[in-house]
Amino acid sequence: MAVEVKVFNNLTRSKEALKPITEGKVNFYSCGPTTYDFLHVGNARALVVGDLIHRILKSLGYEVNFVRNFTDVDDKIIERANELGVDSLAHSAKYVDECIQDMNSLGMEPATHTPKVSETMDEIIEMVKTLVDKGIGYVVDGEVLYHVPAFEGYGKLSKKDLDSLQHGVRVEVDSHKKHPSDFVLWKPAKDGEPSWDSPWGKGRPGWHIECSAMSKKFLGDNFDIHHGGIDLMFPHHENEIAQSEAANGCAFSNNWVHNEFLNFGDVKMSKSLGNVVTIRKFVETYGGKVLRQILSSTHYRSVMGWSEEVIERSISDLERIHEFTAKLESMKAGDDDSALAEIEGLVPKMKEELANDFNVPGAMSHFFTLVRLVNREFSDKSPGDKTLKTINEVVAFTKAATGLVHDNPSDVLKEANKAKKALQGDSGGALSDDDIDQLIQARKQARADKDWGKADGIRDKLNDAGVVVKDNPDGSYSWSYK
Repeated sequence: MAVEVKVFNNLTRSKEALKPITEGKVNFYSCGPTTYDFLHVGNARALVVGDLIHRILKSLGYEVNFVRNFTDVDDKIIERANELGVDSLAHSAKYVDECIQDMNSLGMEPATHTPKVSETMDEIIEMVKTLVDKGIGYVVDGEVLYHVPAFEGYGKLSKKDLDSLQHGVRVEVDSHKKHPSDFVLWKPAKDGEPSWDSPWGKGRPGWHIECSAMSKKFLGDNFDIHHGGIDLMFPHHENEIAQSEAANGCAFSNNWVHNEFLNFGDVKMSKSLGNVVTIRKFVETYGGKVLRQILSSTHYRSVMGWSEEVIERSISDLERIHEFTAKLESMKAGDDDSALAEIEGLVPKMKEELANDFNVPGAMSHFFTLVRLVNREFSDKSPGDKTLKTINEVVAFTKAATGLVHDNPSDVLKEANKAKKALQGDSGGALSDDDIDQLIQARKQARADKDWGKADGIRDKLNDAGVVVKDNPDGSYSWSYK
C-alpha cells in the first residue's frame, strides 16, 4: 500500500494530503526544457526536482505516469536558428539530443512520456478550435487570442487580480486585443518560421497552449500533480489553467508544485544576466554526480545559493556516501545484531521525510545516521547477517528514492577527487591520477624497504600537490585531494 504523501500545493498555498484521482496511481506533468541552446544549472534544478518527485512517488509505492515535455517550437528557437541560418526544427532537434545527454549525466530516470510540441500539433489545433467554438478564443487576421475575462477563475494560481494586470500595458501595441491581458493561442505564419495548416490559416501555436495539449494527450483532462520552476507560475501556468479548464470543462491539475530559483550570488541564474554555468561545462569539470548532489542538497521550495562552498560541501558528501558504500562492499557478516533495531528504523524515517513534501535533505540526514552508526559500531567487529542485510536495504532504498547512491563507488570516488582538483585550480600541480598512484606505490615500497627518507620525500611531494594518502589496516590505501 502506498504511503500517504503531503504536498505543498501552490493552488491553495498550503500543505495538503495528496489524494490521487485513481488510488495508488499518480499522473504527473513537469514542464521540460525549451531546446534552443545548452541548458544551464538553473534549468538543471527543475529537471532534478522533477526526477526526485518521480523517484520518491515510486519508492513510496505509487504507480507513476510521468510526462516531461520538450518545447521544440518557440520564438527563442526560431530567433536562434535564423541567426545561424539553419532550419528551426533541425536546430531544436539537435538540442533535444543535447538535453537528453545532459539529463543522462545527472542520473535522471526516463519519464513515461516525453512529447514534443512539433509532434502534438493535431491536439493543439483541436484545443484551440474548442476554445474558439466556445467563444473564449477569437480570431484577428489569422491570429487566435484567448479572451482572459471570459474565464472567471483567472489568477487563482498566481493570486493576481485581473484588473491590476492592465496597469502599464501599452494600449497601442495591443489594440487588436479585446482586453490587454488576452494572450496568443495561435500565431499566423511568417517567412522563415515553421508552420502548420489550421482552420485559421498556416501558423504555429502560442507558448502556453502547448503544455495544455501535451498534458491532456497523456494524462487526460484532469490529473494529479503539475510541476515547474517558480518563474513559470505566471503567466505560463496561469494561462495553462485558463485554457485547459475552459476547453475541458473541469479542473486541470489538482496540485501545483514549484521549485525555487537557483541564485548566483544574490541574483537568479539566467542567460539574460550573463551569469550562466551550463550543465555540460559543469559536468565536464566536476562531474554529473557532483551536480546532482548539489541540486538535491536543498529542499526544492527553498532558494538555492550557488558558490564554491556549496560545490565543496557536495563533493565532500558524495565522498562520504561512497567511502561508506565501498567499505560495505567488502564487509562480511558476523554475529553482532546489537544495532539492528536502530538500523531497521531508518527506512521508515526516510519515508516519513520524503512523504513530507519530498524532503530529500531530511531523508539524507537519516542515511548519514546510518553511515555514522556503522562506522562507530563495526570498526572492529562484523554486523550480523540480518543487520548487514538491513544496512544494504537502507542503501538500496536511498539509491532508488534519491539517485544519490551510485554503482561502482571506487569510480565515484575518483570523480570526486577530480572535482576537488578542479575546484582547487592549479593547487593539484601537474600530477595525473596515474602519477599519484605510482608515487603511492613507490612510497609503499620505500616503507617496506625501511627507506624512511625516500618515503618521507614522496609524502612531501604528494602533500605539495594537495594529495592526502590514507593507509588502511589491511595494507591497501586510498587518496583524495585536500
